[in-house]
Amino acid sequence: MLRPKPVEYEQRRTMIDVFNKIAKDIFGKKDDFPVVEPFGSFTMDLFTTKSDLDLSVNFSNDMDGQFARKDKISVIRKFAKVLHKHQSRGRCYGVLPVLSAIVPVLKVTDKGTGVECDISVENKDGMSRSMIFKLVSSIDERFQILCYLMKFWAKTHDVNCPKDRTMSSMAIISLVAFHLQTRHPPILPAFSGLLKDGADFASVQRNVVLFKGFGSTNKESVAELFVSLMSKLLAVKDLWEQGLCASNFDGFWISKTWNRGIGNLSVEDFLDRSQNFARSVGKVEMQNICECLKDTVSKLTDFFRGKIDALTLKILIFGALNQDVPVSHPSPKHVKSKRKRELRHDPGNSEKQQKKVKHTAQRGRAANRTDSILPTPTVFMPHVHQVGSTQPFNQIVHPSQLPIPPRLSYGLPQAHFHPGPHMIGQPHGSFIYSTDPGIQLQQQARHMFVPLPVHQPAINRSFHPHGFNGAHEVLYDDNSWLPYGINPNYRRV
Repeated sequence: MLRPKPVEYEQRRTMIDVFNKIAKDIFGKKDDFPVVEPFGSFTMDLFTTKSDLDLSVNFSNDMDGQFARKDKISVIRKFAKVLHKHQSRGRCYGVLPVLSAIVPVLKVTDKGTGVECDISVENKDGMSRSMIFKLVSSIDERFQILCYLMKFWAKTHDVNCPKDRTMSSMAIISLVAFHLQTRHPPILPAFSGLLKDGADFASVQRNVVLFKGFGSTNKESVAELFVSLMSKLLAVKDLWEQGLCASNFDGFWISKTWNRGIGNLSVEDFLDRSQNFARSVGKVEMQNICECLKDTVSKLTDFFRGKIDALTLKILIFGALNQDVPVSHPSPKHVKSKRKRELRHDPGNSEKQQKKVKHTAQRGRAANRTDSILPTPTVFMPHVHQVGSTQPFNQIVHPSQLPIPPRLSYGLPQAHFHPGPHMIGQPHGSFIYSTDPGIQLQQQARHMFVPLPVHQPAINRSFHPHGFNGAHEVLYDDNSWLPYGINPNYRRV
C-alpha cells in the first residue's frame, strides 16, 4: 500500500535530468562530467512519496579522490544562486545551503510536488553504501520488505530523523541487515564476504552473485522477522551503554568504543569501521526509541494473546493508513482544545490522572499525524494521471543481469517504463518546467528505476546479555528465555 506509483519513479528521474541540465549550464561539460546522480532511499528503492531525494554532484568517477571542502561549498553556492532565481519565480521554495554540516548540503523543494532534494557534492560515501545495500537486496527479498516496514515504523514513531538526534535511515537499514545476518540459519552473509575483493560495484556485484540462495534454508516469514527484530532490539536495550555494537562487516555482535566514547546506539559502518551509523542518537532520544520498541512489543503480545485483531494491530504499529482512517476524525487542534476544557472543568483530577491524559493526547496527536507520513498525490512536476499499479516487491532483476551503468558504474538500472504522452501535463508552478533556456527539458525522461531483486541472506551468532556470544534469545516478562521464532504463538503468514 505504501509503494510508490510508476509515475513517482518517473518524476524523480525527470528531476535528476533537470539538475544535470542545471549543472551543465553552470559548469559546462567535459568528459561527461559533472554529473548529478541519486543515492539513498531512491537508489535502494526504499522511498515513499514523502521521502527526500538525495543527489550528489560528481566531477569524476574516482571513488578515492579527494575534493576539498571549500570546493564543495563553492559548488553549492553556485547551485543555490541559480535555484534562488527559480524560487523568486515561484517554481520552488526552501532553498537553503547548509554549509556548516559535516557534509555541506543544499536543500530545495519543488513547489509542484513538495519533494525535497538534498544536494551534496562528491558524496561518494553515501553513493557506495547505497549501492551495496541495493545489491544486498538481491540476495533475499525479505531484506528489502523488512527495511521498508522498519523505516515506516520509525517514521510513524518519530525516531527516523538524525537532526532530531534519532536514528538515520542508514542505521535502520543496517540493523535490519544485521538481524538477518544473525538468524538461525542466517539469511544474509557477513559483509566481509561481499567486500573481500573491494567496495567497487563490479567486485561487490560479482561476490553477491556467489551468495544467491544463501538464506533459502531459513523459512521465516517477514512477519516473524519483524516480531523477532523488535524483540531483539528490546532485549539488548540496556547493553548499548556497555559497548554493545552491531557489526554488518563481521555479521555478529561485537564490543566497541568510539572516539567519543561508548555510543547510545552503536551500528558499525561496514566500509569505515571507525564510524558509527547511529552517532546522531542522543541519550534521551535513545530512551524514547526503547519506549517505542517496548510499546510495539506490548501490542504484538496483545495480538498473540487474542486481545486485539490484526487491523487494530496494524493501526497501532504503523498508524492509520488511507483506507483505515475514519470518515470523520477531529483535527489535532480540536482534540487538544477539548482535552484542555475537560481538565479545566474537572479540578479533582489528580497529578497522576493529568499525566495519563497528557500521555493520551500525545498518542492521539501521533495517530492524527499519520497523514503527513503517507504518500499523497503530490507531484514533483505538474499534476499527471496516476497511471499504473503499485510497484510490487517481486519485480526482480538479478544483479548479474544488469548492465554496468556509465560514469560511476553503479547508477540506476536501465528502465523499462514508457509513459504515454497523456501522462505528462504542461507545467504550472514548478521550477523543473521553466521556459528558461538551459532548464527546459526537450523531452520527458522515458525510463524509471526498476526495483532490484531480493533473494535469501543472513549469518550466525547473536548477543546474549551474559556475554558477547551465545544463542538468539528473547527475555519475557516472567524472566524466561526463549529462542527467537520459537514462541508457539508465532504463525507464518
